[in-house]
This record gives sequence, structure tokens and C-alpha cells, in this order.
Amino acid sequence: MPSTIEGKRVLLTGATGFVGTHIYPKLVESGFDVVCGTRHPDEAKKHDPLRNYVRLDLSDAESVESALRDVEKAVYLVHSMADGAAYAEAEKKSAETFRDIAAKTRLERIVYLGGMRPRGTPSHHLASRLQTGKSLRAGLVPVVELQATMIIGGGSESFRIVRDLGARLPFMLLPKWLESMSEPVAIRDIAAAIAFALGMPLTKSEVYNAPGPERLSGKEIILRTSGLLGHRPKAFGVPFVTPRLSSYWIRLVTRADPNVATQLVEGLRSDIVSEGHEIWTRMPDYARTPFDVAVRSALEEEAESLPPTTRLVERVLHRIAGGDARPRAAR
Repeated sequence: MPSTIEGKRVLLTGATGFVGTHIYPKLVESGFDVVCGTRHPDEAKKHDPLRNYVRLDLSDAESVESALRDVEKAVYLVHSMADGAAYAEAEKKSAETFRDIAAKTRLERIVYLGGMRPRGTPSHHLASRLQTGKSLRAGLVPVVELQATMIIGGGSESFRIVRDLGARLPFMLLPKWLESMSEPVAIRDIAAAIAFALGMPLTKSEVYNAPGPERLSGKEIILRTSGLLGHRPKAFGVPFVTPRLSSYWIRLVTRADPNVATQLVEGLRSDIVSEGHEIWTRMPDYARTPFDVAVRSALEEEAESLPPTTRLVERVLHRIAGGDARPRAAR
């Protein structure tokens, strides 16, 4: 492991979430001294006793100032989608609090992971993600904003929806909105981009897209994931099912948080593809992870968290759908 970069202590907000837990090893490997921010540091310490946790609650300005006092840079991964209908206002207020205290403590840089702008009108969720970036960039501390679509990895709410649909539905009704295109990206690639953004030369705030290497429709994402699970569901196109209606049965079939599922599905009305500057142009030697490779890795992670009864039910559904009940990733 490389030695820690002198004087480069990084506050990792959202450290116990999906992205935070996955990028922590990459930041350490890259030489950063990582301080993990969470609302419940004592509980987090029980699971990862070797990591340095501090209390960070963005509704408590004193905890934010305390967490930022002895670091030079920060990774901002905070969102509030699971907290109810008023999450957009909460996210905006959190970003403003963090931005202002970052300037007060003379933070050098913020790296923010947000959502990519769609071609059509942004959903409530994507609009909030874009507003968070705008709020952070309005401050005195330079911000590198990385914008992504679906992030593929074990624990990702959006990938979990895809995985569970692919594993549990012998028959699929594929609405027309699943023809919308996006560029899903591996968590490994996002970790590399964040580590790079923390160290690259920066004089002012910059915004970069962070797409995956393939442009795929929602239908292709689900069916290719099903295939990697060894599943061959019978799929039928239906023209009139809206994302809102689809979110109701997604809640029944998948393990995704109901509030998060509704917001994520609403964001699929329009194409979400890279049309701006990409962080990969700054990282020309970096090879992005192919979609199938990223999915196989995520499926292996997800399999470890499934209880035996769920595995049994999914094997039965595989047989009903005519699959061989063996994930290709495990062969």
C-alpha cells in the first residue's frame, strides 16, 4: 500500500453508504488519509474497527465544523431520498451548510458525486442531485462534480432493482419507457474517478460526466443481467405502463427502499447519456470496466447478502422461466 500523501486528509461523507464503503479502499490505496463521516460513528466502528470515524450530521452545523476542521479535502456523497417527500429541500439545505462551513474552515476542495442531466425534464430526484451540485459550486471552495447514471455494484439501490427483477420474474412486461438509454458505470470506475478528482490540478469548480463504456436501454440492462444470472424470462412489450405505475410492482418484487425505488424509476423517462466533458479525458490511460464484468462482480456481492429462503425461491423461479438456475458468474 502506498504511503499516505502528506497533508492530504480527506473527509469521506456518507462513509457507511454504498458508494462510501466501496471507494474507501481506493482512497487509501491512492495514499489519502481518510476520515469517515457518519451520523453514528460508534455503530460504524463495530463493523469496521480499523477505520477512523467521526460524527457528521449535516443538520448539526457544529458536527460539520468539527469534522472539517482537520482535513484538507472532502468527498460529498450525501443524499436524503429515503427520508420522505421533502428530501429535495433537505438536500439543498445540507449542501449549503456544508459549503459555507467548508469555506469557513478553509477546505481546499470538494469532490461531489451527482447525477447526469437527462435530455428531457429532470425527475424530482435528478433535479435535486443537480441542485446539490449547483449549491456546492456557489461557495468559495472549488468543487469537482462527477455526474453518473446507474452505478453497478453490490448494495446499489438502482442495481438491486435490476438484479431482483432479473432474478425473480419468470415473465416480464417491458414498458416503452425502458427503451430510454443510459450509460451504467461500475463502482470500481467511480472510485477511480473520485480518487483522481481529489488529486488533479484545480483552480476553479469543474463538472465532468462519468459514464460507463456502453450505452444501453433499460430493457437491455435488465435482460443482460438476467442472462448473467442464468435466467431466461419471457419478455413482452407493453406501451402504456408509466414509470409511476411500474414503481408500485417494483416495490413488491424487489428489495429496494420504496421511496428510493419510486424516485429512481421516475428518472428513466428520458435518455440520460453523456453529452458534456468526461472525466475519462483527464484519465486517458484508465480502462473502464465492461458492463458484463461489472454486473458479475455486483451479482457475487449481492449473493452473499441473500438469506437461504430467498435463494430457494429464486431457484424455483429460475426453473419456471426455463433457466438453468446457475448464475453464469459462478460457472
